[in-house]
Amino acid sequence: MHRVLFRRTKFSGEHSEAAGTREDIGVAHASSSHDELRRRACGGRAGEMVVAIGTEFQKEILFALGGGDSRISIAILDGPVDRTHDCFRGARLVPLDTPAVARSGDGATTAQGTHIASLIFGQPCSSVEGVAPLCRGLIAPIFRGDRLGASQADLAQAIGTALDHGAHVILVSGGMLEGRQPTDELIAAVKRCNERNVLIVAGGARDGCGSLLRRSGATRLFPVGAIDRRGRLIGGSDPSLHELGIVVPGAAVLGAELEGHIGERRGANYAAALIAGVAGLLLGAQTLRGLPPDPGAVGEAMLSSATPRLADRNSECQRAWIGRANIEAAAARLKVLQETTTASPFGMWHRAQTTSLWSDHAAFRPRA
Repeated sequence: MHRVLFRRTKFSGEHSEAAGTREDIGVAHASSSHDELRRRACGGRAGEMVVAIGTEFQKEILFALGGGDSRISIAILDGPVDRTHDCFRGARLVPLDTPAVARSGDGATTAQGTHIASLIFGQPCSSVEGVAPLCRGLIAPIFRGDRLGASQADLAQAIGTALDHGAHVILVSGGMLEGRQPTDELIAAVKRCNERNVLIVAGGARDGCGSLLRRSGATRLFPVGAIDRRGRLIGGSDPSLHELGIVVPGAAVLGAELEGHIGERRGANYAAALIAGVAGLLLGAQTLRGLPPDPGAVGEAMLSSATPRLADRNSECQRAWIGRANIEAAAARLKVLQETTTASPFGMWHRAQTTSLWSDHAAFRPRA
């Protein structure tokens, strides 16, 4: 076991080095191997089977399978994104026109949308490095201002717009959605997702929309919940999480903030963003091998590659992802795992960094 120090840094200037004060914000313990993480996931008392936090999980899965493929599109249905943040310099982000865009500002929804987008599309050697930096990002806001809520009409339109622009994976963050029963418009949008074999990754907290999407007829739905370092659920769970989804470490997830800052957040929406990025990686691995992308098969492989979880209650989700080993297991099921993956520039960089403390991560190195 080793101690990992997490820090927060503010950057100023477009090409400046990591400047400003570094404020210590927490200390955690990290496992030294995949086997240790898996042992903890399957043993111990109920509710304390994973000793990991979001930043550890982020680092564990960083640049797996080479960083993605620009032919794979991941849509983010959350708040607007501040694309001026340095971590997005060079990212393939496409802002889409949705009803929420006209009434958006630099409020809580933009802060959340920016953080979530950085977890997937943050570029290598920037202040925040995302899981799938080479994939194409479709930004389709459904939240606006300071209100983390949306109408079903806005959600349905955003889904349709993302499909029109070629989305393979659609990430839908949890929030206050109007109505418990799906409207005809939302049912029609979900039907298009089914017909196009699009994977819907949904935040699986108690405010998640997984159950609503399931009632809308979604056949490729993948809810994701968040757990803390003791394996306890963060923010509760949507009923769909227990039956269809997984949980991952979702405390202290490091991402971009407004005005060039970086910071930590916790919850199912951020955990779901990491998993949506992983789905993009697996789809990219298919295309790079000359195979057609199959989001439905990717979702099934991810679910079957989960580690058993000893939950406090039988009603909680019994499946967890705890690190890179789960990605490799899913890739093996899809027959896209290659030894040459770790020999890629991204893989070689990751291997060199996995023995370093988090304070040696890109956030504390000079810009590339």
